[in-house]
Amino acid sequence: MIQVATLLLLTGISYQTPNLVSVRAIRSDILEVHLSEGHVEHHTIGHKRTDEKVIIAPLDVSRASRIETWTIGGLGHPVRIGRKSKGTDFAWYADRWANGHFENDRPDHVKDHWIYLFLGKPLRNGQAVTIDAPGALATTARFTYSDSDSISEAVHVNLLGYAPSAPKKLGYVYAWLGDAGGMNVSDRIGHPFKLIDAKTGAIALKGLTAFRSNAINAETQHVNETPNGSFLATDVLECDFSTFQKSGTYRLAVDGVGCSTTFRIDSDVYREAFRTATRGLYHNRSGIALTKPYTTFERPAPHNPQITPGFSGKLQYTSSRMIDWKNWEASADDVPAIKAGFKGPIDVWGWYQDAGDWDGYYTHIQIAQELLLAYQVAPANFAAHELNIPESSNGLPDILNEAAWLPRYGYRLRHALMDKKWGTGGIGLRACGDHFGSDTGPADVGRGSWQDVDRTWIVSGEDPLSTYQYAGAAAQLARCLEIAHAKDPKGVDWRREAIESWAWAKVNTRAGDEPKLIKERIYAAGALSALTGESEYEAQLDHDTQTIGANSELWDATLFGPTAYLMAPASHRKKADLEMRLRAAILHTAELGVTSADKRALRWGGSFGMPMLVGQQTTPMIEPIIAAYGLTKDERLRSVMFTTADYFLGTNPLNMTWVTGLGQRNPLHVFHMDSWYRPTGLNPGIVPYGIWRKDQEQGPGPWDHDWANKSVYPKIDVWPGAERWFSNQCSPMASEFTVWQNIAPTAALYGVLCGAAKK
Repeated sequence: MIQVATLLLLTGISYQTPNLVSVRAIRSDILEVHLSEGHVEHHTIGHKRTDEKVIIAPLDVSRASRIETWTIGGLGHPVRIGRKSKGTDFAWYADRWANGHFENDRPDHVKDHWIYLFLGKPLRNGQAVTIDAPGALATTARFTYSDSDSISEAVHVNLLGYAPSAPKKLGYVYAWLGDAGGMNVSDRIGHPFKLIDAKTGAIALKGLTAFRSNAINAETQHVNETPNGSFLATDVLECDFSTFQKSGTYRLAVDGVGCSTTFRIDSDVYREAFRTATRGLYHNRSGIALTKPYTTFERPAPHNPQITPGFSGKLQYTSSRMIDWKNWEASADDVPAIKAGFKGPIDVWGWYQDAGDWDGYYTHIQIAQELLLAYQVAPANFAAHELNIPESSNGLPDILNEAAWLPRYGYRLRHALMDKKWGTGGIGLRACGDHFGSDTGPADVGRGSWQDVDRTWIVSGEDPLSTYQYAGAAAQLARCLEIAHAKDPKGVDWRREAIESWAWAKVNTRAGDEPKLIKERIYAAGALSALTGESEYEAQLDHDTQTIGANSELWDATLFGPTAYLMAPASHRKKADLEMRLRAAILHTAELGVTSADKRALRWGGSFGMPMLVGQQTTPMIEPIIAAYGLTKDERLRSVMFTTADYFLGTNPLNMTWVTGLGQRNPLHVFHMDSWYRPTGLNPGIVPYGIWRKDQEQGPGPWDHDWANKSVYPKIDVWPGAERWFSNQCSPMASEFTVWQNIAPTAALYGVLCGAAKK
């Protein structure tokens, strides 16, 4: 049995000392004592955000940092002390303004502390010690060391596990110890590691560690965002068990270090990750109630004029086009035109909503793009009934049902506008209330999306940008239904929708619109060409992609149109030069992503030029690699997809799965207002923005991502970038998410890596 930092509490807990979370070995001669100062009682529904309370028992860090404070039974005092500390829960206080930021007289956050006790000589297997620190610990802890049983934070694995067919299966050994720097691994190079069968305790595989990367290895072109450009700031060893393919449950044990938590080797190990992330999209649908039997995270229907109490007549259609607005989010400057364009209430519903922003955006179409790409790359991986969503019984693979959610909203909107004679065949994909009030309402208190009924909401006027987006999604959905040998369960003719919407957008493009909609038209042209094979769409795609060549980088939504085109039947691709250009650009971009993985210690792919923001450390943004793999089936690309998934599912420095509700350690404090204001708690399937680059020494208030900088030791500039997660649910930039930037690409990658679905 694994002894997970076995703690025998030999004395009572004192309020004046922090809670002892765990004692673990980082390696056989370094113990890690993890302490937590307390927690924040956050505001609830109907209360102001400032109605929060910090329950804290601060650590005397001066005493805790002295060698003589600590006694390890039988060994005496440690020979050295290391420490790192950071805020792990924050309150929404802003008492008084001073020195360029708010200052609070009361505690406004709690910290966790990690104390590293250097023992001078290694513990033997089976050796038990007591750890005592009067005034720092409220307990005396007992710890027994074992290479095979003692979980070490220095051993990093994919917490879910590995597919037997994965070209590379790797664990890593490294740790950053705060003011003690990176853990020394030089004396562990070439040391034995083993895979241990978790059920029997038998050794399933033996191997030797190898050096992978040093502490100053640059992993980003933005070298000033993290020390020396390294997200880890420590040397790294690897444990390669790529040849091992036997299914089972294992842990990785490294001699003289310790072991990992258990993980699986299984052909469908990614199913849980795909399911959780994709259901994260379902949990952020607007317009329907979330109810049993589809979820236990129940919520009334928000922003549906037909069923949301108090919302009838509140959703207005305006002929004012989003494409004409000064600000596509919301600006008071646009309100006069919006009001002047009011036609009346419209009873449509069914977009997606984000963390605390319940609006519909044209960018949300990327959800359909991501899921449909995943389906086209690996259609055998997906089946009906696997997601437990309301559409699961209709016979379609559930990934197509979720991909169809937003196109179905576009369909309802388009036909409602034509039925009312307010529209002629286009749509506008901006639905919002931000021009007419705030999410917290006139009382400025916490409330859920279903309670947001006291302000006017609008649906923006039909415009060619939105309509091209819809045309592309409709065409790609129609193509995927062809691949699935299925018809739309609701009888929608998606081919016709795509063709008619394209024709409308083409005719209704006004002077000045063209530069604003090129990417959207590229998508529509590529998807329609793939679906129909008609020369009009291929010619437009050729025209709009003239600037795309063999050395172009397609890291943004421009990728999806060319990919759809290239995955069409060969008979639909008649322009050899166009095909060659687009294919070369996708493969070039994918190759850059592979190069990034080669340079990074933990082998995760993506853009080397992506700054540390918007999910760079939480979200596997490797769509060009997925697309290129779909086109080539190149094993190098497949390998990077797996090692990238490893990073975001556990080999990262925090040993964290970056999806709420997934795995043994995942984000706990996320900016998601509906979760705050329901008794069922945090939705599973959320991928937060997470770690954000430093923009200033200290943010002005708890809503700023740099507010947490004041909570750390050592100073923030010393911290490796990948460890700067503070669980500050008050800060949108750190802890919120969008369905299209974070959840959708996560679901797509894990879906592509699933095994063949059970039909």
